[in-house]
Amino acid sequence: MSPNTTAKTCPICWEAFIATGRQARTRVYCSPECKRTAAACREVERASSPVRAFGLPPAAAAPAPPPVPLPQLAAQRDCPHCGGPVSIVTLLTTPEAARPQIPITAHEGVIALRR
Repeated sequence: MSPNTTAKTCPICWEAFIATGRQARTRVYCSPECKRTAAACREVERASSPVRAFGLPPAAAAPAPPPVPLPQLAAQRDCPHCGGPVSIVTLLTTPEAARPQIPITAHEGVIALRR
């Protein structure tokens, strides 16, 4: 190999390639596609990390909220399609919401149905 030729491995696709000429020391990726993929990955990392002012230490992480208790299982049955377990959870509500009242007075021409 000449002094301006360097064998490298692409950090994206892990393919071996040879960098030649002026780019022999600075070239990192084997192709423009791998270079774009790396830029997209960096952009995703930048977008997902919290933003802080330059030179300031990272803020202390906020304490995690206490875990929310899961609803209690009311029953567990088998799925009729796959046979796997299916959990049935009951939702708690007030008696007023569970049994809505039918209005006693009906509008003219409307007959209220009773169950």
